[in-house]
Amino acid sequence: MMLGIITMVALIGTLGAQGTPATATTAATKQTSSAAPQAPAVAPKDADVLIKDALADAKKSGRVVFVRFTATWCGWCRLMEKTLDEPAVRERFDKQFVVVTLDVLEQGPKKPFENPNGEKWLNSLGGAGGGIPFFATLDAKGKKLIDSNLMPTGQNKNLGCPATDEEVKLFGDYLDKSGKKLSASDKQFILGRFKANAPKN
Repeated sequence: MMLGIITMVALIGTLGAQGTPATATTAATKQTSSAAPQAPAVAPKDADVLIKDALADAKKSGRVVFVRFTATWCGWCRLMEKTLDEPAVRERFDKQFVVVTLDVLEQGPKKPFENPNGEKWLNSLGGAGGGIPFFATLDAKGKKLIDSNLMPTGQNKNLGCPATDEEVKLFGDYLDKSGKKLSASDKQFILGRFKANAPKN
């Protein structure tokens, strides 16, 4: 779900809009205040190391790597993480994916939350200027299979956090194209959970 969905913003209160910080060159988004700590308890790992480790895991386990980009100010990122990290969803998702979460596009006192080299990966995988959450799938050799630039219309192609029927369908296509397919029942369970995030009239 991308920028401008007023009904969804009203529904989820302080979740905020998908996109990039207001100082970015793309469409501005509202940054939300949160109770997040002002500094991470542990210094974030370098994105290069996290992805290298994930690729090794993917090669060993026969899976692919799902790289997701987030930020402390991004409410839609938190909604997507909350959905994917629900135990019943994650159990199914992990059958196919090794998940890497990279924090990017922080500002001011939240800059320490960024993973070093995270923005480099965001840009190289196709997410430059498209807002977050952004995600991409890599095979075990590091080749990109697909990214979340799937929206058929509009200037911004990034799918973001799936919520509407169209977005959930596109996320289903994304799962199908991410190398080895999930079972039909696992895929439908995951998509059904995202449909629960749809705006309520």
